[in-house]
Amino acid sequence: MKQILPVPSPVTSYWLSQPHKFSNLRSTTELPAECEIAIIGSGMAGIMTAYHIFNQAKQPPKVVILDARELCSGATGRNGGHSKIKLSTLAGQIPKLGPDGVDELQAFVQGVIANLKQVAEDEELDCELEIRRSFDVQLDDNDASALKDIYQASRKAGHYWTKDVGFVLPEYLEQVTSIKGAKAAESVPCCSLWPYKFVTQLLERLVSRYPEQLNVQMTTPVTAVSVLADGTNAITTSRGVLKAKKLVFATNAYTAGLLPQFKDVIVPIRGMASHIVPRVPVHPHLSHTYNITFKPGQAADYLNPRPDGSIVVGGGGSRFKSDRPSWFDNFDDSTRFNSEVEGYWNGYMQRVFLGWENSEAEVEKVWTGIMGNTPDGWPHIGRVPGRDSQYILAGFNGGGMAFIPTTAKAVAKMVAEDSDFDYVKREFGIPEIFATSTERLRQAFTETK
Repeated sequence: MKQILPVPSPVTSYWLSQPHKFSNLRSTTELPAECEIAIIGSGMAGIMTAYHIFNQAKQPPKVVILDARELCSGATGRNGGHSKIKLSTLAGQIPKLGPDGVDELQAFVQGVIANLKQVAEDEELDCELEIRRSFDVQLDDNDASALKDIYQASRKAGHYWTKDVGFVLPEYLEQVTSIKGAKAAESVPCCSLWPYKFVTQLLERLVSRYPEQLNVQMTTPVTAVSVLADGTNAITTSRGVLKAKKLVFATNAYTAGLLPQFKDVIVPIRGMASHIVPRVPVHPHLSHTYNITFKPGQAADYLNPRPDGSIVVGGGGSRFKSDRPSWFDNFDDSTRFNSEVEGYWNGYMQRVFLGWENSEAEVEKVWTGIMGNTPDGWPHIGRVPGRDSQYILAGFNGGGMAFIPTTAKAVAKMVAEDSDFDYVKREFGIPEIFATSTERLRQAFTETK
């Protein structure tokens, strides 16, 4: 069995184009021998968990943050940069969760957007955070009609998840969205930001505020974790062993590399994204983010217009999904997809958007990133099943920006107060479907066999 660990020298993304001064930070030359709380992972999940642990603690604990590579070089530094949930995702969950469950999910995601905004403002993070709207766009008539029927039935029944959604008038679809051939478009809440700047600047605040309590160790791969007889966690790294009273796995796609019980439960999935730059300025500026579904059953492309007029756009699954080994159970973000696959981005904005035909928009950068997918589509949050001193927030299915900020706050409270998911779920409005458990692991394992 291959060990699932971050690979060296990942492809550089647009978000990582301005490395932070702490990208290779090691607070001490030697790895500490022990600490109260260790966190594996320095993406949004790891750093926000640390942030909330310090905020909630009466007495700041000794915390060590470890990462196999440079600071925030995983999925947070490679994603689309917006926080939202698609209307089609909500509508599709009604048979499984029921209307009340979907209402809870929508309320949770809207709370996440508010949490991101609050932290960015409280800490004065220069990360280009904008509270925006996002268009979910369908280019297939049947897709559009089916979604609208579900929405209308739920709206008439008074369900919360429909309250902050607007359908673009059919006669103005192309005019309003600028997307050629749009058959339907829904406006939903979202926020966008530069995720790498958010995370790295947040860590910078913590390092300044807690110089004696926080120890950061980058480029320190964790290769194994065990629990000693006294309940202490022994964390084996390339530079020695760290002992921690409590341990947080903010490891997303790489979780099964350290927790074998998550094999086939959190599976690494390789995706692709790009940064497109117009050589001729396009006006008006695109003010919404987008998810665009071109064909039924096809994964949506996602777009995040940047304030400078450039575009981050990811997806392109139609070009590589037939080559399963290139993306499924694949955690190699040091290589790009082949030129035929990457060719999907050439002329993308001119092909898809009105008003971009003469923009001379060119692909400035293409990169790969690794997502952690689960069979049921939801993250695993809470105590690691069977291990009282370990906690997890991982398996975000490519939607971490819409889930992490609040789940990190909840996990921080679990760690600080030695509590379980059930103790915090109501306070933070976290859907029950996010709770990790032995039964959920067993069910996921059964479903994948």
